[in-house]
Amino acid sequence: MKKLLMLAAAVLVMAGSADAKWWIFGKSKAEVGLKYLFINKLSADETGPKVKLFREMLGAGGLVKITGRASGGKTGAVRITLDDKATWVDVKFSDNGTFEHSFKPEPGRTYAMLIEVTDTAGRTNKPEDTRKEISLSEENIQAKVKEALDALFAAYAAENLQKFMGGVGEDFAGDKAILERAVKRDFDALSSISLRYTLNNVAAGAQGRVFVSLTFNRLVFVNKSGQTSTDSGSTEFVFGSSEGGLSLYSMKQPLIFGLSDAEGVATGEVLGNTGSTLVLDESGNLGGGELVTIDCRGASWTVMKYTFASEAQACDTGGGGADIWFYDWANNIGYGGATQHKSFSRSLASLTAAEVRDLAGYTAAGNVTGISTGLAYCFELSGSFYCLEPVTIPTSGNPLAAFKVKQF
Repeated sequence: MKKLLMLAAAVLVMAGSADAKWWIFGKSKAEVGLKYLFINKLSADETGPKVKLFREMLGAGGLVKITGRASGGKTGAVRITLDDKATWVDVKFSDNGTFEHSFKPEPGRTYAMLIEVTDTAGRTNKPEDTRKEISLSEENIQAKVKEALDALFAAYAAENLQKFMGGVGEDFAGDKAILERAVKRDFDALSSISLRYTLNNVAAGAQGRVFVSLTFNRLVFVNKSGQTSTDSGSTEFVFGSSEGGLSLYSMKQPLIFGLSDAEGVATGEVLGNTGSTLVLDESGNLGGGELVTIDCRGASWTVMKYTFASEAQACDTGGGGADIWFYDWANNIGYGGATQHKSFSRSLASLTAAEVRDLAGYTAAGNVTGISTGLAYCFELSGSFYCLEPVTIPTSGNPLAAFKVKQF
């Protein structure tokens, strides 16, 4: 019987088609701007117009490192000024628009930074949108930050909800009640929580707030599965100052606390994070993944396509160009030559980043037979790793597909 194409997860050109979150530095794909901007590993989207850095956190050489990525057309030039446009310096950049510039600040001096991006068509961004006033302080802030972080980490590891919430400010940027419920669900789902962190940078911004960038390692026992899971990543906190101490004001994804309600707890996401962190759903399942449904009922379709990076989906009458596809109804997965594949006899929720990113066991283009709901199938695409788990497999009479998907 002639095989029928049924589900396709199309990954066309991962690096070129991926849509990063559009920060304040750029407003549309057509405009020249910045996809992201970091000042010593602190994302610049929330710090406000003034950023105070601390000498104790500058690291070797006492340098301030400005990193970012241009967007819009093909990048033709990147310039930076640290003296409010009086002088400009050309910045080296890569083919994908990423750039880096370092300088050694002097105490007591304010650096008015602006960045100008020009594409090969001669279009430029609005440098004023990137303006930051950077200064250097001799104040010792690290001890206060570590005290606040240590208290939160210790209370969370001890599953002491009252002490944990005591370190959260009344003006918490998310809903404080939602955070409390989410942390309680964390405690119900996890045991033997072990957390370690390393400070990357600390800076002060508007309204006396302190911005913290850190890397972390976590080990937990998942009560439902009876398995131990580990993860690591880079994330950011914002603390508010009150009565000489610091209290938690906001957190970004990847989250360390409140895993079961990321949408209600987190205020944004850290761009450029290379780790893959735990996701906990309200039922206490770890790993989870985002549920995607593609409904082609009533459409004239041959394949159902899904693009991992951009999350684009379509009902398509043509099957060309796809790197990954399901076919022959419930029996096989096919994938193109640019894709490496690895199957697991477990659910997506039970996978760890380490085993997904382990290249051992990945195979080149071909077919996977006997696919099933509830099992994970992972793909390596030019250094990016995605896994999906079929939930509902379409049939000839019901072209409705549902699957969980997660990037590791």
